[in-house]
Amino acid sequence: MSLELDLAAPTSSRVRDSGDVRAAEPAANIARIAHAIVTATPPVFSAHSLTRHYPRGVTVPRTGELHLWRFRCEWLPVPVQEGDGWLSKTERERARLHPNAALRKRFVSARVVVRWIVANLFDCAPRDVDLQDDGNEKLRARHPHDGRGITIDIAYGGIWIVVGVASATLGLSVIVPSPGASADETPEGARRRARYGSLCNALRYAPVDIDVDLLLSDTASCAFDLAEHGRCHVFDLPMGGKIRAAVALAQPVTQVHTFGWPKSLAIGEVNT
Repeated sequence: MSLELDLAAPTSSRVRDSGDVRAAEPAANIARIAHAIVTATPPVFSAHSLTRHYPRGVTVPRTGELHLWRFRCEWLPVPVQEGDGWLSKTERERARLHPNAALRKRFVSARVVVRWIVANLFDCAPRDVDLQDDGNEKLRARHPHDGRGITIDIAYGGIWIVVGVASATLGLSVIVPSPGASADETPEGARRRARYGSLCNALRYAPVDIDVDLLLSDTASCAFDLAEHGRCHVFDLPMGGKIRAAVALAQPVTQVHTFGWPKSLAIGEVNT
């Protein structure tokens, strides 16, 4: 059985049988898996405390390197008033248009922290960070001096904001149970949706088939060879409770710096 990334609803990260849509989709529009690798060499993880002092030695992600940040909406590296002054005109307008105060606060917190992270990586002022935004929390930034580029993804789950930073395309997905969710969804099903959603985000919803058995694997670190899309390295993120999360990077991951996870909580272990 295979799964197809659903282009019609990119924010839902839904999973469905590709057989249901085979008649409607021209074969030429579907990029099939050349082969899939069930396991991948786990990356080396370096855990850092979440503090308002950016850690020394953590520089712009190189090939195979990933930075992951997890923080609550209330956490900011600077006072609220200072952080608000970092936002661009476009970000201020987007915040103003959010339907309620909680979502507005969450959006502002995420952008303030992202600007603080990138400013430290690029050694510039947070307000000078040029974030190229696709409007779907998929960001890019380019170093103002040497032109190096990074990709940033933001995901929200319950009380948490998760930010990923890498030199290659990446995707985050956080699945939170909701009152309207199916009562019979298993933890394994939620984990599958998180992994699937991370691939959707990493590939920017390009059509591709995914083997459901691989997405349900108990192996927490997997690599998928997705034909012309290249290889994606996927692994699970521990979030606590019934929340399930995963990250996908469009290259093998060898080094991961984590911020905001307890050092005793091992990244890459499957939630049960």
